[in-house]
Amino acid sequence: MGNSRVDLSYLETFSGGDKILIAEMMERFVLDAPDQLKSIDESINLGDWKSAYKNLHNFKSTLNFIAIQEIKDQVLAMEKIAKEETSVSTLKEKYKLLFDECKLLVEEIKKTLSQ
Repeated sequence: MGNSRVDLSYLETFSGGDKILIAEMMERFVLDAPDQLKSIDESINLGDWKSAYKNLHNFKSTLNFIAIQEIKDQVLAMEKIAKEETSVSTLKEKYKLLFDECKLLVEEIKKTLSQ
């Protein structure tokens, strides 16, 4: 992936360029992402396909506001695996990659917010 994991273009359009709203949405992501990722991980580890799909779908919506397309594509691929109930091991592998990317995304957002 490229240097930046953050893409605020959708959020800037959605907010009409409102810097305060953009900062609030970024803060909300930083607060919510860890819990959302934990829910995804738990549902995958339980083999609960429906919950995994639901949690991934919800997280995808959250990412739409803030993340680059490559991260959104990762979630989309995972969502497809969960919907088709094809491979828990593949889903677990993809989750590890997603978790690492999102950890870096959160760090980047925190850095942006502190400037």
